[in-house]
Amino acid sequence: MMPLHAFYDLDAPARGDATVTARYARGGDDPIDRFETFHEMLSWSALFRFRFEQMPQRCEGTLYREDSDLLSLLVPVLSSLGFTQPIATGRYCGLYERADAVLSCGGTPRENLENVRTFLLGGSNAGVLRRILGEVAKESSLEVEVNTWTPALR
Repeated sequence: MMPLHAFYDLDAPARGDATVTARYARGGDDPIDRFETFHEMLSWSALFRFRFEQMPQRCEGTLYREDSDLLSLLVPVLSSLGFTQPIATGRYCGLYERADAVLSCGGTPRENLENVRTFLLGGSNAGVLRRILGEVAKESSLEVEVNTWTPALR
């Protein structure tokens, strides 16, 4: 299998940058929007590689809320838990970190999925991750669904 290549969609400007799409180099399927800006793609990649992948416990899942901008509900809760944002992001990408945990969440631009964001959460242990997810669910009214734990919980 060949990896998808990243392309700049200059017809989709966003905050002084352009949407990053992915597709096969020789065409084929329609391009898939990956990030609203190139800056977000680079920052997400660095946070993923140098923080998330290094965490002893990780989980992946989705955040959902029918009628609201998810990140505007998420940011106050994460701030109260000691998370900071390494860069300013738009509506589709959120990057948050603190000493013992890192969270990234994202959605796909132009797919009309305003009420769903996937997330990656890594931390020092499962208890830390469960406390963070519990506070997000309780304090933000977001629905939190964890799809996978790595390593698997017993």
